[in-house]
This record gives sequence, C-alpha cells and structure tokens, in this order.
Amino acid sequence: MLTSTYRSRSRRELTFASDSDPFDSQEVEKYIIGEFGARACVFERVCAHYATRARSQPRPQMDWSDVFRQYKRSPDQAKELYLLSVFLGDIVGSPQLCHQLGKRRGCDDTLLANI
Repeated sequence: MLTSTYRSRSRRELTFASDSDPFDSQEVEKYIIGEFGARACVFERVCAHYATRARSQPRPQMDWSDVFRQYKRSPDQAKELYLLSVFLGDIVGSPQLCHQLGKRRGCDDTLLANI
C-alpha cells in the first residue's frame, strides 16, 4: 500500500460536492428493466424522500420499522417496487435521478395512497 495513494474510509465515503448528477437515467432505466422486467417502475416520491435524506445526512441509520411498516401496507404488486424505490433513493442519493426515473418509469402513486 502506497501512503500517497491511500485514502481513509471517511474520505472514500460518498460526497455530494456538486449538484451535477453523474447518473444516466436511460442506463439506470435499462438496468432496472433488465433486473425487474418490463413492468418495473419507481415511486418517485419514495425514491426522492430517501435520496434527499441521504444527501442531508450521509450514512444515516435507516428507519427499518418505518420501511417495513410501509412495505407491509403496500399491495402485493407494489411491495418489490416500493423497496426498489427506497433503496435506489438511499443508495444513489440523487433526487434528480428519482425525478427523471419518475417521469420515464413512474409507478402509479395510487398504489401507495395509504402510505
């Protein structure tokens, strides 16, 4: 290990130094379709909520009780897509990507009307 190239874990953490979005929504969309099928969609509101949270508090502790409570209240056809939206927002941390995916492949928000 070269000390001149080594970076501590804290410096390797995801930072949001600029507002430019490094993600290509078309590529992300292709990946989602490849993994989840042609009917896959993203709940923009859910994705953006967790993305905004990830930006304001890098590496926050996930409120698992809330995530699972809302998951259980989701209709069966929306459960997997709800979790996709949660994790996409939390991991990628890009409200802009959530918005772009919501425009391109947005889920019907009435499926989550009770959430």
